Amino acid sequence: MDKQTPQQRHQLAFLGAALLVPDEAKVNVMRMNPAMFDEGALREIFTAIYQLCFEGKGIDPLTVASRAGDQHRQLIMYAAQTCPSISHLDDYETLVVEDWRQRLLQEAIAAAQLSGESSDALCSRLRAALNVQDAIAAQQLDSSAQEFDAVLDRTVKALRDPDTTLKTGWAQVDEFGLLERTNTVVLAGRPGCGKTDFAINLAARLSKKYRVYYLTLEETDVKLMSRILSKATRIDAGRMRDKKLTTEEYGIIEHAKTAMQRHHNMVLEDGSNMTVDGIRARLLKHKPDVAFVDHIGLIVATDPRAKEYERLSDITRQLKVMAVQLGIVIVELCQLNRQVVRGGGAYATLADLRGSGTIEQDANGVIFVRNLPAETSDTLHDTNDYRESGILVGKNRGGGLGEVRMQWRPQYHDWLPERSIYPQDEGGNAGPVFPET
Repeated sequence: MDKQTPQQRHQLAFLGAALLVPDEAKVNVMRMNPAMFDEGALREIFTAIYQLCFEGKGIDPLTVASRAGDQHRQLIMYAAQTCPSISHLDDYETLVVEDWRQRLLQEAIAAAQLSGESSDALCSRLRAALNVQDAIAAQQLDSSAQEFDAVLDRTVKALRDPDTTLKTGWAQVDEFGLLERTNTVVLAGRPGCGKTDFAINLAARLSKKYRVYYLTLEETDVKLMSRILSKATRIDAGRMRDKKLTTEEYGIIEHAKTAMQRHHNMVLEDGSNMTVDGIRARLLKHKPDVAFVDHIGLIVATDPRAKEYERLSDITRQLKVMAVQLGIVIVELCQLNRQVVRGGGAYATLADLRGSGTIEQDANGVIFVRNLPAETSDTLHDTNDYRESGILVGKNRGGGLGEVRMQWRPQYHDWLPERSIYPQDEGGNAGPVFPET
């Protein structure tokens, strides 16, 4: 159809959605009537769909074309192919009904103006038109009430479903319920505070039960695996980096390698020039339960002309859509504004996120890693040496906020809740050997 009016676009969108998801559209179709559509092809196509729904028959483009007339086949296919989004079916119904209401009112006013009737007769005519409007509005309200009841029923029923929130095994962290499927969680901290180490610890613990995908855009996958090896073997990361390992340490690493090769629940990948579409392709390929993106500031914009704020806005929004569509958790590592690096507060705030407006809005939860003062930058080597640190849940749509005091051992890239007794974990088991950590 050339030169479509807004009303015709609304009608075509509804017809296209009804053709693509006929089972979901039946309720919508039966709430409407053919008079809501423009006379001619659009009304005849809707009438065919309405009749098929009423008769309990299947709806597809060919069946509708057979019922409405083959002369409408091209328009039917056009409606199905150009439907903007099937998920907005209810919105298309609302738009079509609103267009029809306005048309009825305009027709009633025009008819009254041309009738030449007395004032009482005109009032009676307009009152009848308003009664029609009230009836339509009441039907819409009843429909809303039915939708409310349906959502209420689903919600109460869901309370009996098993808990599908991903568990790290750290009770102090899990009690916040942040890692619920479809959630996006931002993990932020200043440079040198162990943000990536904390993410690696989360990923390693989650991989005991769940499929984990870790995308690093800041360093190579080999360097990331070196962190995991240091954590798993309790061998100083500096010694591994400088190749100053003893024969005994090489033996420990080989033993850990053999154990880790039987572990297939984690995928590590490094990427450069990675776009959101590239991340989507990786997630579709690897099908994880939880994905880590380290960090979102290095994701390449789809539109190279976009401003920084627009780039981050598009990235965080698309990652949120991915989490919902795929039913997974996405953890987004994020940098802080430079002012925070120079500041002296224990934790950053939501306003300190680089590009905070969009990052915060699209996230279900935000975790801040404690800002460590400069005097803690001394090198640690002993097994029991640690830096007092912690995390702060600064946003949580599904639960409470609060701090978890933790111990960070950067020499092993290891994190543990404060009340854990090192080298035993909170369950009393001997210290973390990947993937049992």
